[in-house]
Amino acid sequence: MRKIIFIFAMLPLFAYANSLKCEKKENRIICTYFSDRSDSENNIVLKFHWISPKSPLDDRIREINIPPYYGSAYDYRFIPGRIKGHWEVKVTKKDSNETVKAYFDINQSDDEFFSN
Repeated sequence: MRKIIFIFAMLPLFAYANSLKCEKKENRIICTYFSDRSDSENNIVLKFHWISPKSPLDDRIREINIPPYYGSAYDYRFIPGRIKGHWEVKVTKKDSNETVKAYFDINQSDDEFFSN
């Protein structure tokens, strides 16, 4: 019976293994990468690539390390000043070249974020 309970307790951890979740919080888009952490003693180096819908001038590439014994990392962009449209975020593990993607839309103007 204990083995069954342990398996069900671990299911939520496997659901997020090597996945990317983006959400809007206040005036930011925050994208969080979740790792399976099969190798807990070494850093995992990630490349976050934010791809603009219209202009490569608004793209961004950033390397982020996941320290040993941690299972996630995040990056964010402020929405004001970003180009409207359908954005793509790709996260690539540098050691294995494994890539996950997420998409979101920005449909608001700067004025909507700065009005009081």
